[in-house]
Amino acid sequence: MSSLPAAATRFLGGRVCLDFANTVDWRTSDAPEELVADSPALLAWSARRGTMAAFTAARLRAAAARRPRAAARALREARVVRAEIWTLAEALHRGAAVELGPVNRRLAGLPPQPRLRREGRRYVHELPGARLGEALWPVLWSLSALLSSDDAARVGRCRAEGCGWFFVDESPNGSRTWCSSEGCGNRERARRAYAKRTRPARATPKPRRGHGSSP
Repeated sequence: MSSLPAAATRFLGGRVCLDFANTVDWRTSDAPEELVADSPALLAWSARRGTMAAFTAARLRAAAARRPRAAARALREARVVRAEIWTLAEALHRGAAVELGPVNRRLAGLPPQPRLRREGRRYVHELPGARLGEALWPVLWSLSALLSSDDAARVGRCRAEGCGWFFVDESPNGSRTWCSSEGCGNRERARRAYAKRTRPARATPKPRRGHGSSP
């Protein structure tokens, strides 16, 4: 299994489709970091996130090794879908209407959801492992579920500078600010505190003369 950066396994979005959207670290910064660099990494992410069984991921890795061009096309398509989810999630975050045409076209091309199977302590879709694009199927099913539920009104975006990760805000009063309070939250609080400490002191303004005072 291809190794993944640690950030790729920090599933903070709360839904599969948002976790997939978050596979670019520091997405809105000047130096975003790709977390699924190749087809094996995408399949490793899918297995780690629990969207496909380990044997399915192994079967697809073998197929990708035999058909590198097809694997590269599947990876490019996955990144296109990811960018579409960014646009959609950003609209939901702002409370704007979502353009459903692209989503519906993709959903129309999917097979019915397969039966589930138990793998360890979790349940996964029993994907056939016959097509390299299968890694996207659970992502799109998750996106459909998000859009057709109350989750659509709870999509938030991390407010840390440069992060841009999305999540479903399930806090009691809808006030979640960070993708992770321990990560981005602490980092942003430290950044603001440092900026405040190093900010040049403002000069004390001279008192203004009142109306009618002597020169």
